[in-house]
Amino acid sequence: MNETKQDTKIQAIEIAKNHLQLRGYNGFSFQDIAAELGIRKASLHYYFASKEDLGLALITDYMQSFQIWSEMHEDREPLEKIKKFIDMYNTFSQDGLKVCPGGVFCIDYNTLPTKLKKSVCQLQEQIQDWLSETIADGIKSKAFKATLKPKETAVLIHATTQGALQIARMQNNPKAMKSISMNLVSLLER
Repeated sequence: MNETKQDTKIQAIEIAKNHLQLRGYNGFSFQDIAAELGIRKASLHYYFASKEDLGLALITDYMQSFQIWSEMHEDREPLEKIKKFIDMYNTFSQDGLKVCPGGVFCIDYNTLPTKLKKSVCQLQEQIQDWLSETIADGIKSKAFKATLKPKETAVLIHATTQGALQIARMQNNPKAMKSISMNLVSLLER
């Protein structure tokens, strides 16, 4: 794929991410993406055979981005990692009250094609595995309470951050996400 075509594909993914996080997977169409790109809908099929393929490309992009993000923060202390995780989710709220990608796909989960459902689960597992490892490290270093169960606490943090984004959107209050989520920090500390 030449550079211009690769640029178009990248632009399509970025436009789709914006639509996804503001309107949900079922809230946008190929036509919406093509119109913003200034191309015909049929031309978008050159890059993605179907909307499902576009959704899979979105999940791949989100997973790669999370991997890069987690590597950027790997040398931080566990408590700081959790705070940075909350900050990362807070950026969605600060950007037009967007919802996190995993949360959006979960809302539309029952209507997603099978391959996309599997990919969404992999994204959720990637995030929860990272959280679980971070919590286990925090317990080991005595920064977190010894009674915490890493996997269950990871799900709690993930669910709270996703839910806090939705509450912030409903309240039209971008600051609500962080204030809700930061309450978790005090539950972790010794």
